[in-house]
Amino acid sequence: MIKKRNSRYNKRKKLSAKPIKLLIKSLVVLIMLNLGAWGAKRVVNTGFFKAEIKWQIDNKLPMTQIMLEKSIHPLIKNEYQLNINEIKQALENQPWIAKVSITADPLFFNRIKINIDSQQIAMRWENIDCKTNNKPNCTGYISNNGELFIPKKITASDVVLARTKIDRETITLLYQNYQEYQKITGEMLIKSFSKTHIEQLTFEPDIKVILGYQQQQQRLVRFLKAYKELKKKISRKKLNKSTFDMRYPKGFTLKH
Repeated sequence: MIKKRNSRYNKRKKLSAKPIKLLIKSLVVLIMLNLGAWGAKRVVNTGFFKAEIKWQIDNKLPMTQIMLEKSIHPLIKNEYQLNINEIKQALENQPWIAKVSITADPLFFNRIKINIDSQQIAMRWENIDCKTNNKPNCTGYISNNGELFIPKKITASDVVLARTKIDRETITLLYQNYQEYQKITGEMLIKSFSKTHIEQLTFEPDIKVILGYQQQQQRLVRFLKAYKELKKKISRKKLNKSTFDMRYPKGFTLKH
């Protein structure tokens, strides 16, 4: 009789213990979840997931790191996922930037290294359709790749001046012609080059040569021969302010 009572008591004890165990397990899980959330929040607050960018900037770039950071700030608000292509495009849209290379850290998805190459100025540029240079798209630069770029801020430069319309094909051709002409003239440095319906070069200090719209290289060679001979007869001071019109088939005109 006593054994039966003990058996019933043990069963009741086991049955009453089950809800307590379930409650304890639930409390443990809840505590662990809270600790996990607290720990994650602590990690985020310590900046573990914060976007980290290392910059390598060309020292010729007339832009500060702060300016570059501002230009991509909207793209790094989501610190847990950086879109490298969007960041690259946003930076390369800056006129002074020629090339952007971005490498991601293989271990940390929110860490990248950005390398910035500056545009190299080969020529200053003026739009011949502009009456003044204060308006947009009236002044800019031609890079050493023959590409026109027009920054908001123009910096001082003493490179060759190019004057033409805002037509990229014409500008690219002008740059190619400039390189060819300078190779022909050698030590006679080109000061400016206007490419309109005719071509005109100005050499240092102020010698103007009108080449027209055809046979420019042949006319340039004829100018060099004529200039060499005239140096023997005309004073350098007078000759250096002359205008040579080489468009005549068998000669040229000379204005002082």
